[in-house]
Amino acid sequence: MSKSQFAESAAGSIAAEIGRIAWKALMEEVYTTPKPGLVDFYSNGAHKDMDIRTFERSADALREYFTYMAEQGYSLLCTPQELFSAIRKTGMTAEKAMYKATDGVNTHKGLIFTVGIFCAAAGRCLREKAKRLSLRDLIQTEREMVTEILTKEISCINTNNPGSHGEVNLKNYGTLGIRGEAISGYATVVKYAIPTIRSGIKEQKEWNSIKLQTLFVLMSKVEDSNVLSRHDPGILLEVQKEAADFLKKGGAYAEGAVEKLYAMDQAYISRNISSGGCADLLATAIFLIFLLERW
Repeated sequence: MSKSQFAESAAGSIAAEIGRIAWKALMEEVYTTPKPGLVDFYSNGAHKDMDIRTFERSADALREYFTYMAEQGYSLLCTPQELFSAIRKTGMTAEKAMYKATDGVNTHKGLIFTVGIFCAAAGRCLREKAKRLSLRDLIQTEREMVTEILTKEISCINTNNPGSHGEVNLKNYGTLGIRGEAISGYATVVKYAIPTIRSGIKEQKEWNSIKLQTLFVLMSKVEDSNVLSRHDPGILLEVQKEAADFLKKGGAYAEGAVEKLYAMDQAYISRNISSGGCADLLATAIFLIFLLERW
């Protein structure tokens, strides 16, 4: 089947919808405001090379690749591991498109990996599960795709010559980064982020506040590789404690929360702190919530 024929088919419509939802999740993350140290409507956070327009251009450029990864998940008759290998090749092409759209800035490399996996997993689940999705099936499919391959990759990483921030952190601190998250079935997203979003929706909280609350839940729990790549475990512990303290006082739902977050943003900018890993996990949680609402 050619690309044009696929696009006109029911399966093509499903893939296009998954790609649209992925794009929307990326936009929802960056539009969440104010996020201390992160790019949003209010500021560029602790990032001198990007702003909200950079993220918009990146998300627009990536939409077709998320759609194609969903198409691969739906149409490729192969093992889960082979599917993962196939979409990683698509992801490499997507990275080039991202860098072209952003003039060389890494806005969404982590989400190309994570959201790409779930685009493919959603495509496969919708083919095999009578066009219904469940979180359990998505996570099971994701783990079947990545666990064997990523476990081998971690064991083979040359910590004497690390090639990425995650590999540097593995060498220096023993953290597994995004590979560890994927192997775990994105445990922090499933255990903390998604329940926080669902609880906020059930309690009819304002949507931006729900997203902020979820971000801080993640910041209080996650060994954020972006924080570690700029600082050390001591600063990471400070960020986790500050997030936990913010939540104990009601978090984003408390009176005066936004003013506290603006002040925290300025402090994080001055200290060059950016919880970019948690921002990616927030986008992932939003994507999964939207997928489950749609199917």
